[in-house]
Amino acid sequence: MSKYPWYELVEGNELEQGDILWRCPVIVPVVDEGERITADIDEFDVIIMTHSCDLAHEKTTEVLLCPHWDLQEAAKVDRSLTDKGKLKQILRGQVYRYAMLAASKIPECPMGVRIVDFGRVFSLPKSFVQKLAASQGKRLRLCSPYREHLAQAFARFFMRVGLPQEIELPDSFR
Repeated sequence: MSKYPWYELVEGNELEQGDILWRCPVIVPVVDEGERITADIDEFDVIIMTHSCDLAHEKTTEVLLCPHWDLQEAAKVDRSLTDKGKLKQILRGQVYRYAMLAASKIPECPMGVRIVDFGRVFSLPKSFVQKLAASQGKRLRLCSPYREHLAQAFARFFMRVGLPQEIELPDSFR
């Protein structure tokens, strides 16, 4: 067994950052050419991004979730994910929208390599996510330091600031 395992097995409705949930229903608005507003309910495999301390100490009633896809299926979501060079960039943290999770070799919860998409973020009621988690039986939870690494990658995606105008250096510094 690895000194730093990626995952542990958990059960029940206790939630922590890094919990992996399967087939989570999410309401997705549908853009209609007419004036009607409609929505679909899609299912996503998701990972909890809300901080564990906020979940444990009742600091939030909502849970922030990001979808993740099996590496083999990710190209259906983003064709660029078939490019081995891009996958290597994701591994190095150079593609801010995505992060990669290692495969799980835990016999009760096998999982292939996954791509987490920070560009799609969902928020669902904590009570709903707790019921979903409890209904899934044994499930995976990302261990430390991988959980913090994922949280840092998520923060990098959102903390980027693009300036409207570049800084011009004096000629003596060019």
